[in-house]
Amino acid sequence: MSKKYRILVSDTVIVPVEGKLTDAAGKPVPFKFTLTCKRSDQAQMKEKFDGKGLVFADFMQEVTTGWAGQRLVMEEDGETPAEFCADALSALLNVNGMGLLCFNAYTAENGAKAKN
Repeated sequence: MSKKYRILVSDTVIVPVEGKLTDAAGKPVPFKFTLTCKRSDQAQMKEKFDGKGLVFADFMQEVTTGWAGQRLVMEEDGETPAEFCADALSALLNVNGMGLLCFNAYTAENGAKAKN
């Protein structure tokens, strides 16, 4: 008979994402926001990526459940940050390189870290 074990951590993780995009004048414009994501264990990550060629943005679309401080995706008025929803997240992840940036931030926060 085998026992089942549970690791006592939250089922969600807050993921800080920071970067920059270049504007029309070639000037770097920094951005910073947080994503709320479902936590994945090693077996789940392996299953998602093992030989399947899953795109990082697709993975982030699956695990992301919210955001805070996001100022890249705006409502039609161009002044109001979009509320979190699947379409707004898709627009964010459609920015070239954003899926990988978010994925790297996710993997850094999702797993164990050495204590400083």
